[in-house]
Amino acid sequence: MNIAQYFNNEYKTMAMKLRYSAQKGRITKLDNEVRKLQYLVKENILSWTERANAYKGNSYPTYEAAVNEIAKKYNATADWGVLQTGNIIDLRSAVIINEGPQIQEKSPDVNADKEIEWVNNFLEFNDIDKEIAQQFAKEAEIEGKLALQLKVSKDKKNITCRYLSWSQKGYNITPDPQDYLDYQRLTWKASGTMKAGNLTAEQFVYKKFGGRIDKPNEAAPKIMKCLTQLENLDKALTDWRKINYIFGGPILYWEIDGDVDDAAGLVDNALEALDNKNFKINKTIAGIGDLHYVKLDTGGIDSIEREIIILAKMIAGTTGVSVQYLGLADLLKNRSTSDDMRQMLTTVTTPERQTWKGAYEELIKKAMVMWNSMSGKTQLDPNKIKIDIPVITQQQWEHLEKVFLPACLAGKLSDETLWEQTPGVDVKVELKRREEREKTELEEAKKENEDLKTDRMDKELFGKNNKGEEE
Repeated sequence: MNIAQYFNNEYKTMAMKLRYSAQKGRITKLDNEVRKLQYLVKENILSWTERANAYKGNSYPTYEAAVNEIAKKYNATADWGVLQTGNIIDLRSAVIINEGPQIQEKSPDVNADKEIEWVNNFLEFNDIDKEIAQQFAKEAEIEGKLALQLKVSKDKKNITCRYLSWSQKGYNITPDPQDYLDYQRLTWKASGTMKAGNLTAEQFVYKKFGGRIDKPNEAAPKIMKCLTQLENLDKALTDWRKINYIFGGPILYWEIDGDVDDAAGLVDNALEALDNKNFKINKTIAGIGDLHYVKLDTGGIDSIEREIIILAKMIAGTTGVSVQYLGLADLLKNRSTSDDMRQMLTTVTTPERQTWKGAYEELIKKAMVMWNSMSGKTQLDPNKIKIDIPVITQQQWEHLEKVFLPACLAGKLSDETLWEQTPGVDVKVELKRREEREKTELEEAKKENEDLKTDRMDKELFGKNNKGEEE
């Protein structure tokens, strides 16, 4: 039974009670209730529910709707929020992935030269060590998840890595029923010219950057939580622009005592006199009325300005992107506040950075296993290496400058300790460079000593010859 049927039944019941009631006061009361029920049935209470649901703070409650809208905003094809969405995604992806993944030995006691060389070749072959790493990060910010396909290259000289777009393929992840994080299969259906796909666990890498663990196919991009606020911010800026446009055009007003026809005639005369072809600054206008410009009340603009600031703060708090990157740099009063905002973005993006480390570790491990199976050469061990995505803040630089560097110069700490604390520095590579530099310096010193010795012997020999000739 729906709501409309319920109220119809109630109406019939009340009508029967009204018909057989003998008490005047009761009849009046029942009559009022019947009128209320008649009104509700006539207006359809269901439409009220729809009207109430239309008033909500999130215009994109489903993952599919949100991802499609984020993609449109990033590609500058949406109606609202294009500028802000593009800035947020580009900045977050740049901070998250920084200079890209770096390969290091898991332990200094283990020789992983072959593994590191192979991984560097693998990343370079697929351009993951360059711009593709940033592109992967942007796609993950849009879709909230990442899927990469691994397969042997056509020439069987390397392993290829290709990005799988959920927006294009609409792939589905099937996990182990007993383990939500054990992704066993990735599939997508055929559509148009696109063939169907079915990948097993060793052929793909899948990571989520948001959402619940028990929902492997439902992710939540960070920007998804404030899409409506982004649109409202853009709309408020547009409203502000329109109001400024209206208020920026002065309105000429001529107040006179007379009827409408007199006013119309004076307006025509005034416009003719003020025409840029006839009126000059040294001319004078005479009339029977008061000529002036109307000054409108601009009190409502302050409310729009406050709305813009509040929305920018809410978006900054959700995404970690400071208000200064949203175009409101004047809200930052001093340099320390600006530094704190950069630190906030680095801190907020830490979970995504850790997820990316896990994604690259899984990618390299599966790629190396696939290579071992295909090549038949000396087996590479992925457990000998680790992945790092270094990021450094102003506070870390100051700590290195004020603590580690003085201690190193004073001989209290070794150079290796300082290198370990510096992001982007490979200790083993630096040690090799130092050994090569010391070896080169030693060879140059030996050569210099040999040259000095030869010169000294030549001087002694030629000195004796000259002395003998003189005698």
